[in-house]
Amino acid sequence: MLTRAQKEQLVKELSEVFKNSSLILFSDYKGLNVAQITDLRKKLREKLADGARYKVIKNSVAYLALKEAGYNVEEIEDVFSGPLAILYVEDGDPIEAIKVIYDFSKEMKGIPSFKGLYLDGKFFSADEVENLSKLPSKEQLLAMVVSGVQGPIRGLVNVLSGTLKNLLYALNAIKDKKSE
Repeated sequence: MLTRAQKEQLVKELSEVFKNSSLILFSDYKGLNVAQITDLRKKLREKLADGARYKVIKNSVAYLALKEAGYNVEEIEDVFSGPLAILYVEDGDPIEAIKVIYDFSKEMKGIPSFKGLYLDGKFFSADEVENLSKLPSKEQLLAMVVSGVQGPIRGLVNVLSGTLKNLLYALNAIKDKKSE
């Protein structure tokens, strides 16, 4: 059992973590054993290294830490009923973390169940987790942007090289005609 001073310190540390997190996902871990939670954490580490954490946190501690971090906890009071585990991402792609936990939940037939999440300070309901898991990751978005930019450049290169080839053919034709 933690003393009051230890709880206050924990709230302070968590509020700093939450201030720096791009994703805070709330879930009900009931039905998961320690080995399964460890497996989920391992999958998160594989994708995001040490940028993501999945922790079981007491409701009152999570509530106070979020409030201290500047989140509007009154709008999400129902999140703090029942068992609570929080996935937070301080470093890395938050969408990738959502995909990992969503796929894990599908594998485990809906466990952990989602209660909602904050993504870059905006709250999304549990129903929106599936939609967010279908978004492309930052890497995929960057690849799309690069290929979008690369396409017109490639077209310009092809047009210019075609023009140069035509000029070369014309000059060769003139040379052949003069040599006759």
